[in-house]
Amino acid sequence: MSDRKPNFIVIFMDDMGYGDMGCFGSTSIETPRMDQIAGEGIKFTQMYSAAPICTPSRFGILTGRYPQRAGLPRVLFPQDTDGLPDDETTIAEVLGSAGYATQCVGKWHLGCLPEHNPIRHGFDEYFGLLYSNDMDPLHLYRGEEAIETEVEQATLTRRYTDEVIDFIERNQERPFFAYLAHTMPHIPLHVEEEFRGRSAGGTYGDTIECIDHHLGRIMDKLEELGLVEDTMVVVTSDNGPWFEGSTGGLRGRKFDTYEGGVRMPFVAQWPRAIKPRTVCFEPASLLDLMPTFASLAGGELPRGKTIDGVDISAAFRAEAMPSRDAFYYYCIDSLNAVRVGNWKLHLGAGPDGNAKEMPQLFDIHGDPRESYNIANRYPDTVEELRSRLEAFDAEVKAECGQR
Repeated sequence: MSDRKPNFIVIFMDDMGYGDMGCFGSTSIETPRMDQIAGEGIKFTQMYSAAPICTPSRFGILTGRYPQRAGLPRVLFPQDTDGLPDDETTIAEVLGSAGYATQCVGKWHLGCLPEHNPIRHGFDEYFGLLYSNDMDPLHLYRGEEAIETEVEQATLTRRYTDEVIDFIERNQERPFFAYLAHTMPHIPLHVEEEFRGRSAGGTYGDTIECIDHHLGRIMDKLEELGLVEDTMVVVTSDNGPWFEGSTGGLRGRKFDTYEGGVRMPFVAQWPRAIKPRTVCFEPASLLDLMPTFASLAGGELPRGKTIDGVDISAAFRAEAMPSRDAFYYYCIDSLNAVRVGNWKLHLGAGPDGNAKEMPQLFDIHGDPRESYNIANRYPDTVEELRSRLEAFDAEVKAECGQR
């Protein structure tokens, strides 16, 4: 077995739903390369985002911390002066200190002032958009410089992939980390001509099939360079689908803390450690990638910061997952729900919900679609989970207030 540190490639979709991969049940969208990764690696059936919206979900995956701790609970806009604080540590910084080459490609959405740029937060290279593709002005950046003020969005998936392939080729002799945050399938939808009209999932499906094709180009390049065994490739999404897309039958969508807003499709391949067709049925979080990558790379986590994620590398070896206290689900700055074991308690309804229906208690194992509220049958469980939620919320607000 190679003793080389593993390479990491994270493919992060924008607004792709839990049910939009073939290996997660899609019959309208064909994703053969994503499905191949699941077949040759691992599939998590209960992987949670840090938030049901863009900016905080990205903060979570890159830092391993709930975004409310850093005062980034909402979507940022071009006119905002907020962004990723200097005192937060990203995966890129941890891996860079461990000898990795680091690259960020695609949608950043963690602030657009110079001090927020990926280059200032551990990434050696950056190529992409600073925020969502429905915001103005939309400029394409290389590093800290806007290189295009008129962006042809239909070409972005291909161009992003070209950048990652070039990065891999240039760094094949050293460990590397590539974070590819695709612009699609966030609206407005754009796709290159070759893929238009191909998917039974409409233009939305076309964009995902296009991404799947270009994912295949990355996988083929790894094969060509003999890097497959030493590279972990992760494919997932930031939050649930917005106006189109499938939640796989789960309740809720983007902005919701119901499962459809926060449960993500997640597949990963690393032949050196992950056996083919491994399935993890235990709940996990995208917050876990930071401590997991640090563990696998021999990197050091930041001191003096609460890391909410845990090292889940055992799951890649089909071993028992580490125990954890709870999962917490925020919508902007409202802590709406908590999950402990199979119990999930909702105290907040989200932006479009009816607060009069609260509290809601669901058995996520027996009722993953959160269809049947059983709060009145288990009042002691409701109060126990409420107490945990309120205590955690107070802790996070205190930390944020100290910034």
